[in-house]
Amino acid sequence: MNSGPYVGGGQHKEIESMDEMYGDTVKRMAPRDRVGNKGAPSFARMPYKKTLLPKMGNYKMAFSFNSALFKVLLKYLKPNKGEEILDLGCSRGFYVREIEKYTDGVIGVDISESSLREAVTPKVRYGDVTSLDFEACSFDKVYSLHTIEHIPDLSQFFSEMARVLRPGGIAIIVYPWEPLRGLQAMVAALRQYKNPFMVRKIHLHRLTPKRIQQLVEGTPLSHIKSIFTFALGLQYLTVLLKEI
Repeated sequence: MNSGPYVGGGQHKEIESMDEMYGDTVKRMAPRDRVGNKGAPSFARMPYKKTLLPKMGNYKMAFSFNSALFKVLLKYLKPNKGEEILDLGCSRGFYVREIEKYTDGVIGVDISESSLREAVTPKVRYGDVTSLDFEACSFDKVYSLHTIEHIPDLSQFFSEMARVLRPGGIAIIVYPWEPLRGLQAMVAALRQYKNPFMVRKIHLHRLTPKRIQQLVEGTPLSHIKSIFTFALGLQYLTVLLKEI
């Protein structure tokens, strides 16, 4: 998602067709602008106003961009020119914008209307990370920063991650180190609910590398490495590989 807490969700209006929503903009997109998406063009180069769907969820962020975390992400993601990379839970797209310096094939998805309305790059679009609008094997790499602790159905999250990742591709997830669930969400709970003890409405899970390994069992994803890092907060970074 982002480097801050996700505290909300929502539904989007059903659109009958891509042409209804995007009209001539979609039709004019060149093949180089297309990424999976069930045969439809991607939104990587679509004008910003065309990327929004109505009635999305909302959330507030603790940080828009964490440069220390980004350095750690780069070390393990190793983005290369021409690679297609997906950010699951991109928020306003700060990390997407930085990855654009390495490859034009990056795109981010999020369900927050307020965040997407204030996006810092056009390469973001609406997306439910547990029900992605991309074809199987669409991306070389996937990353997700401080999103999974807010998602009710983690099995579906990892299933979708595995589905859209190409064989041999890597996925990186970052999540908070918490001896007690919600410990790092107290400020967010105070801001969102005016009550610091509502943390469990924000962090739905207490996650560890061992728990991640359990969650990916039975999927094409295998655990490669997990590290403990301090980057404006105590957190874990886990690297997963999709089997060939």
